Amino acid sequence: MRYVRAAHVPFQVICALAIVLVSVASNAYAEKKAIPPKPQDLIGVWIGFDDDELFFSRLDLRSDFTGYLARVSPRDTILHDYGVFAYRVTKWTVDDWNLDISLTPATPKAESIQVRGHYNGFSLRLEITGTDGLWKRNVVLDREVRETAANKETREKIRELEKR
Repeated sequence: MRYVRAAHVPFQVICALAIVLVSVASNAYAEKKAIPPKPQDLIGVWIGFDDDELFFSRLDLRSDFTGYLARVSPRDTILHDYGVFAYRVTKWTVDDWNLDISLTPATPKAESIQVRGHYNGFSLRLEITGTDGLWKRNVVLDREVRETAANKETREKIRELEKR
């Protein structure tokens, strides 16, 4: 029986070929940009906590490019005693993946703030700053319906497990 001997290919040639293939694949991928969101993709209620978890925010973006923002500290913090800070969204815009929100205070204790950030396809990553420039907070907001649905499914699964 006769065996065919495999050709010996130098390791350097294999590495060079791999680099060329990865380069071609990454260039093809890089040329295909994701489609930025349209305003209607952002309409709805968004909820979440600041990075330090000391404030919960609810942002309601409307189809007429207005809306509302309300912020409150959780009940288990002393900051909750300050109550809910509410704002009217006077205008919101989306440019590419970036979001800019203009607000006016709607409650007496609400200070003037600015809100800017971006949409990543699932959540809003926002920076809230005092207009005096003395403070800023990062907040990640998810669609309320997304969190509500996931919370319901996981709650039901745990109840099902408890019954076993």
